[in-house]
Amino acid sequence: MNLRTILLLPLSLALSIQLRSQPTTTDSLKNILTTVSSAAVRTDILLQLADSYRIQNPDTSLFYARKALALAQEQNDVLKKTRAEFYVASYNYMMGKPEEAFPMAEKMIAVLQKKPDQVSLLAQYTSFSGLCLMKLNRIKEALERFYGALKLAERGNDYMTQARATVNIGWAMMELNQYEQAITNFKKALRLIDEREITKANNATIYSNLAGSYGALDQLDSALKYSNLAIAEARKTGNIAIEANGLYLLGTAQIKQGKYNDALKSFLAAKPLREKIGDPFYIVSDMAEMANLYAKLNKPNEGIAVSKDALKIALDNNIDAKLTLIYSSLATNYEVAGNFKEASEVYKKISDLKDSAYADANPKALAEMQTKYETEKKEHQIQEQKFHITRQNFLIGGALGLLVLGSLLGLSQYKRYKFKQEARMKTALMKQQQLATRAVIEAEENERQRIAKDLHDSIGQMMSAAKMNLSAFESELKFDNKEQELAFEHIIQLVDESCKEVRNVSHNMMPNALLKSSLASAIREFIDKLDQKKLHVHLYTEGLDERLDSNVEIVLYRVIQECVNNVIKHADATTLDISLIKDKEGISATVEDNGNGFNSSDKDKLSGMGLKNITTRIEYLKGTVELDSTPGKGTLVALHVPV
Repeated sequence: MNLRTILLLPLSLALSIQLRSQPTTTDSLKNILTTVSSAAVRTDILLQLADSYRIQNPDTSLFYARKALALAQEQNDVLKKTRAEFYVASYNYMMGKPEEAFPMAEKMIAVLQKKPDQVSLLAQYTSFSGLCLMKLNRIKEALERFYGALKLAERGNDYMTQARATVNIGWAMMELNQYEQAITNFKKALRLIDEREITKANNATIYSNLAGSYGALDQLDSALKYSNLAIAEARKTGNIAIEANGLYLLGTAQIKQGKYNDALKSFLAAKPLREKIGDPFYIVSDMAEMANLYAKLNKPNEGIAVSKDALKIALDNNIDAKLTLIYSSLATNYEVAGNFKEASEVYKKISDLKDSAYADANPKALAEMQTKYETEKKEHQIQEQKFHITRQNFLIGGALGLLVLGSLLGLSQYKRYKFKQEARMKTALMKQQQLATRAVIEAEENERQRIAKDLHDSIGQMMSAAKMNLSAFESELKFDNKEQELAFEHIIQLVDESCKEVRNVSHNMMPNALLKSSLASAIREFIDKLDQKKLHVHLYTEGLDERLDSNVEIVLYRVIQECVNNVIKHADATTLDISLIKDKEGISATVEDNGNGFNSSDKDKLSGMGLKNITTRIEYLKGTVELDSTPGKGTLVALHVPV
């Protein structure tokens, strides 16, 4: 199954204590607290104590946070009051109550937005609000908060918060099954920590995140490597939350290796650590994966019991983000037990949950969000360049006033410099546009793969289960006459044909031939499925014995597919000739039909979405598109892509 591992980087807020010497242990802080009379200093110490206990002992952290909050209110210190409220919100978050923590985070953000000198703290609280949204299963909103926190941290040169926001972006990508992007963000955070010599206390969490991502991609050597690194680092620092995560991820990798008994030992070792922390969000994740393991061990009764316990905990605590994972483990155990009727009902619930979460999980929207962040960052750099140009214009103008004899030379240098700056800005903008186009095209292909997989794995399984149940039901029925028996057989035949249609649609969206063999084979497979009685298609290929770059193959396949669909929908043609030739100059393709044709000089005809998609995709490959059509004489589309 597709494991969605949930991991996060703990958010530790750095609080400055206004003391001559900084205590290094909680005992030292407690000793100083008994000797200090200043309310301001006592508040600072209480805040640092709340921070020290925040992860390992949330109850104690809450105790000190409330004391600090009371003192801050007496002093009317808004900033310290906000810091104390964070630890109260953090307690609710750690106790599995994100619905209570999130409004508090919003209130703190509103206060800090009015304090321009607190950009770093605003970035940290913005990131924390994103963590709350993650647990509320509002992943797209959480991702927007993480990008916002990253921009604020960059503005304030807060490298630690930049690293945390980057890791949190990776976590959100994991939740949305964008594991390669998640790995990119986690490694980016590790590089930032090394380059800026930031404390490596949180490396255990990043290792854990990397282990989960590599495990989901079935890169088991890397998954095992980072799981063991995470466990070792967590044990050094006494971080039982990450130790539990590492054991859990080690178990999932062992499952994929077929080492089921070793995996069960890892899960059982993680269980008491999870229970000690007491966060139901992670407890139900472990329970769902353990239920799947029981199914593999052919112990469906234990698996069903664990799944139902996990489902109750998730529903009692409003953990909607985990319902799909839990239902999936329950359905798997029902199937192993031979209870296909119950399995079919659970698969329907999974399908409904996936439909409701589709908007947040849309990879195209995620790509646009990332592109927006990169574009805004580039625009900020361009604005800084313009500012420098304006300042230099002033300096050059003053120099020209003082140095009359050198005015012509200075003007020439200025124009040359300005031209170079404008050329650099244009180049940067063009590169950004190319990145945006690439992101959208890749997002579309990822979305096709996701929908094709959902059709095949979810709806296809439900249809197969329905057919199985109908077939089993047929042997138990006694028909009154032959007509009833034929009608029932017709129903089973319709279900069977629906299964085949779902499979055909999923294969068209991501053809196996393109993944396994070559572009020519994929196009031939697509053409073979057309109704040759209505449209005779002739395909000629040359020079395509070797595989091309995967991006080139996918784009050319989609373009040919779009051209053929246009012919079927609009041309009313009887013959279609397709040629695809690769030589030293590149790849040339022609699609020619004998259909209705149209006036190719009519701009309205050329502005359709289909032709726009073809042009955009070919331009992405730096290729050209030529179209020739005359009413009544068919249409010719000619493509050329350099290699």
